[in-house]
Amino acid sequence: MDSKNSKEIIDLLKMFNKTYNQTLIVITHDDRIALQADRVISIEDGKVASDEVIRP
Repeated sequence: MDSKNSKEIIDLLKMFNKTYNQTLIVITHDDRIALQADRVISIEDGKVASDEVIRP
């Protein structure tokens, strides 16, 4: 997916998250997308490598 469409999709998902107070789980290899989250869980070799709260 190109960066413009990717941004539009992420913006829609964030809007649904805030409007409907829904939990949203996104799986990505793109750090720019991951860093927009409130919490990032990294998995390496099938195990949780880190679990970070980005925004309280």
